[in-house]
Amino acid sequence: MDKARHTNTKTLDRTDSIPLATRRAVLAAGGAVSLGSLAGCTALDGLLDRASEEAVGTKMASPAGFYAGGEIDGVTAYRSGPVDVRFVPPSLRAEDRRIDVDGWSTTTTTKAQDYNSSRSNKPSSIWVPDPRDEDSDDDGIGTLAGVLDTERALLVYADAAIEAIDGRSGDDATAALEAFSKATTTVRGALEDCPSETCKTVYEHADGRKDLAQDASDAVGAGEWDSARRSMQQARRIVQGDIERIRGDLDSDGDGLLDGTEPLYNYLDGEPTIGEHFVVSLPDASVRGGGPALAEELTPERVLAYFFGERDADSCGESDRTVAVHRDLSCRDLLTSTLELDDGFDLGRPDDIDKKDIRRGVAAFGTSGGVVVTGASPAAVAEPMARVSGRLPGESDCCFDYNNSWGEETTSGEAAVSETFVIPVAATPADSPLAMPALFFVRRIRHEDQLLFVGGWQIDDGALYENSATLLTADGPNVVAGVTRSDIEDGGIDLEKIVSDDRVVRKKPGRTKYSNITLQSQYDPDAEYLPAGAHSVCRDDGDLYCWGVQSHESLARHDTRDCDDDDADVRPSAVTTALDAPVLHLVGAGKASNDVKFKAGAELSKSVN
Repeated sequence: MDKARHTNTKTLDRTDSIPLATRRAVLAAGGAVSLGSLAGCTALDGLLDRASEEAVGTKMASPAGFYAGGEIDGVTAYRSGPVDVRFVPPSLRAEDRRIDVDGWSTTTTTKAQDYNSSRSNKPSSIWVPDPRDEDSDDDGIGTLAGVLDTERALLVYADAAIEAIDGRSGDDATAALEAFSKATTTVRGALEDCPSETCKTVYEHADGRKDLAQDASDAVGAGEWDSARRSMQQARRIVQGDIERIRGDLDSDGDGLLDGTEPLYNYLDGEPTIGEHFVVSLPDASVRGGGPALAEELTPERVLAYFFGERDADSCGESDRTVAVHRDLSCRDLLTSTLELDDGFDLGRPDDIDKKDIRRGVAAFGTSGGVVVTGASPAAVAEPMARVSGRLPGESDCCFDYNNSWGEETTSGEAAVSETFVIPVAATPADSPLAMPALFFVRRIRHEDQLLFVGGWQIDDGALYENSATLLTADGPNVVAGVTRSDIEDGGIDLEKIVSDDRVVRKKPGRTKYSNITLQSQYDPDAEYLPAGAHSVCRDDGDLYCWGVQSHESLARHDTRDCDDDDADVRPSAVTTALDAPVLHLVGAGKASNDVKFKAGAELSKSVN
């Protein structure tokens, strides 16, 4: 820890720092002479600066950033680009004066090459890029995209019911028929207010299909298997016809892409931005005497709001708040992409979010040594957001929560690492013609009397491609390594040694070198970069896993035990990045100039040998 900064927090009652009578006279002048009124008085500039430091305590911060990763092979790897370092000082209100404190940010962008051509799985039909413009002509396209997913699930349930009927399995047939009827009710509800002719036709068919399923159920109960089969075959033909009818509306040119999504997939064919990472470093500052504190003011809700919505909106500054962050944050200009929440997602009222009002959710799964988070269909066991730790007990699924707390902190060496918030968003990179589905994540770390807000976003592959999933992984808290300027010059940091030290945090050997690199490959549960105990696609215990929650259709396949991860033609793929990537934090630079910190912030990864 920088001794000068540390001492600065301890000098409130020392008589050799500022003459107490003088300082107290200034601060207790009944408002007639405030700190603000002294600004610009040359004779008192030194006193004013020192009084500000005494009023706030620690004011110093230094840049931090994610480790860029080591040498890897055997998997497609997309690395972060050059580091953008900025000085982003916030301010706190003390009396009638604003006191600026240090603030730094580092951001990186991850670009891919030929993102489409590096895969064998087909584009999905569940993502509509702009939900607010999709139905401007009352064609029901946005509604039909969701209905098509449910119709495809209906086909799975119908096939399962027919197979069970042929096998004279009453229990299996009854389960499949109940799921078919429930999904039919879902379709009917979704189409109730849709004005297009296709919507009206499918809506009218819904009652007939449900009646046929009820006839089949009655026949199964009576042991009339042939009658049950005829009813479900007729229902299946209706479903198949509705699927073709909807596809005709959604994909008028038959190219396999939803109308209007072609520009997005063309963008992904080039060198698209598929993710970004950031670290914001602020002092753990507070105004003496019960005044505002950065740690208390910067709640999860407030921090999340700095990343979602219109960039550079009118009146986006925070000059009227007791703690005001830098304009790059308050005006959502820190990242290069624009991130937006679904219209049904209200950060201020998370408990009231209806899954029917969101297009994507998140699901988290525990492994024996960590956690895996993925995007998910609201039809599955998805939640609007997740708050996860880096390590879950045993095989437990993780708990979902949201309030003004960053959650339980885990000690990692000299750092205290909070839980991570994961939220589905629509991300529009600066050079992209349309928004893409993505998963945003952020957590808070306390280190060296500073607050580090670390996170980023990653493309949600499961919403764009069939039989694929984005996996955000962790097997503990982030390793936070203090880096000196000499470390940067000499490469003096040994991360593998750090992660093998039980006093810090023990991690699976080999994971550290992958850092925040985005990896794309066929899924292998034994891969070095996954947490220990990662499940196979078709779990041995039969429970849901990441690929079963991507769509209503994939959920239906899980429900009917139609899961196959051995067939090379349908081998599931994964896009993986770490929630617990190592963070490198410049230390011992309290008295260094901003120019020195700028340079060091851009070269932190050089410190790793």
